[in-house]
Amino acid sequence: MYKIGIMGVHGAGKTSLGYLLSAHFKMKGINVKLIHESVRENCPFPINADANQGTCLWNFHTQFRNELDAEAQGYELAICDRTVVDTFVYYHAVNKETNVTMAAVHQGVQWLKTYDVLICTEPSTSVELFDDGVRDTDIEYQNLIKSVFDDILYRYAGDVAERVIYATSDDIFDEERKEALVAKIELHLKKFLNKDAKKEELSEV
Repeated sequence: MYKIGIMGVHGAGKTSLGYLLSAHFKMKGINVKLIHESVRENCPFPINADANQGTCLWNFHTQFRNELDAEAQGYELAICDRTVVDTFVYYHAVNKETNVTMAAVHQGVQWLKTYDVLICTEPSTSVELFDDGVRDTDIEYQNLIKSVFDDILYRYAGDVAERVIYATSDDIFDEERKEALVAKIELHLKKFLNKDAKKEELSEV
């Protein structure tokens, strides 16, 4: 199964991009699973600035489970609204790192290598942060989360740098830029599909 992971601060258009990509690849006859943000699955712990270690670990393991379920169910492509490391950004933005959370972070960083394409999103000033009933609408909090995303990518994403595509809200919501972004993502994904095809050809020789 191939995977596209969409990560980044809330309010950047990740969910909209997830639906867009899901429809795009389904139209091409690919069996696609859109994996929704785990915090929206009735997370039993407090979220946003009130998140605790339970929130962090519950979201981490729920995301893991959902991705593994998609693979076990035989989907060809999973599009993930969030990756396994996103929850640590929200937790560590307002809480100190602990031995437990950092052990999970290192596991999550290794799991980043299982995403064939990683799309890192950030909000544009032209897109207003609205209340969706889940995420915090405070701009200062949003900026804090963005800075922690920048930090975790700088610290841990070196091994997956070639898989990363950066996108803004304007890339997602502007019609012309949206088409260009989808084409770029598809081309990036094909690069990995072609790599796997070459590996299979070599293994058969």
